[in-house]
Amino acid sequence: MAHLHGFGGKAAATLALAGLILAGCASTRGSSVDRIAGMTAEQIAAMPQSERAVLSQRLESRWQRDPRDVTTGVTYAEFLTAYGRYDRAYEVMKQVADNNPSSGEAQLRLSEAEAALGYYPDALRSARTAERLLPNDWQAYSQEGLVLDQLGKPIEARMRYRQALTLSRDNPEVLSNMATSYVLTHDLAQAENYLRQAVAQRNASPDVRVNLALVLALQGKREEAQRVAMTGVTPEQARQNIDALNAATAPGGAWQQYSVSPAG
Repeated sequence: MAHLHGFGGKAAATLALAGLILAGCASTRGSSVDRIAGMTAEQIAAMPQSERAVLSQRLESRWQRDPRDVTTGVTYAEFLTAYGRYDRAYEVMKQVADNNPSSGEAQLRLSEAEAALGYYPDALRSARTAERLLPNDWQAYSQEGLVLDQLGKPIEARMRYRQALTLSRDNPEVLSNMATSYVLTHDLAQAENYLRQAVAQRNASPDVRVNLALVLALQGKREEAQRVAMTGVTPEQARQNIDALNAATAPGGAWQQYSVSPAG
């Protein structure tokens, strides 16, 4: 799923409210590299620099041995993304996609890499190419929706999310993306509805719950927001979630502009 990459302005709302995410839930996708399989982006980012450098070199060497291999390229790009190397992740995915023009997976991950750098027109073209190659893959339509939201086209974005939901009914990631779309147009009540639906799904990740807590806080429902943010996580994660929630909704915080009541 999707992630917040620390860009300013509207781009800071990219991909999901889960930009806050401190629940340690965003696992890297299935990897052929045993060492990073199942690691979260947060765990990769927290690795000692020396250890991360060794692993990065190992992944790059494996990819360089066969730069046409989509799985190895995607794995390496996701590892780079996990600790903020968006420029290098884009370079890797651009080469992988160029080497595999008929791979929908490569086009989809290229779109994500382009969007992470704010290259939205390019990201839109790549997402649409992925759709043509993967017409039954919900991720392609959801990705196009995310990009369209960043281009200020929420109505078109929501059409793509609905298409994704026809392919993957009640998918919590898509529902969360839909909620983000409504936050960006200051419809917090509708965003809350979608996030409650997402949280109710058995396969919802903890970041969806954090997203719901954020939307509740933006509406001034701080007590409920705190309860939601503290549910199902360790005491340390709960503390981090609350700190992040307060920071995000404070005056000048990343999400304060979407608040319907004074934060705090």
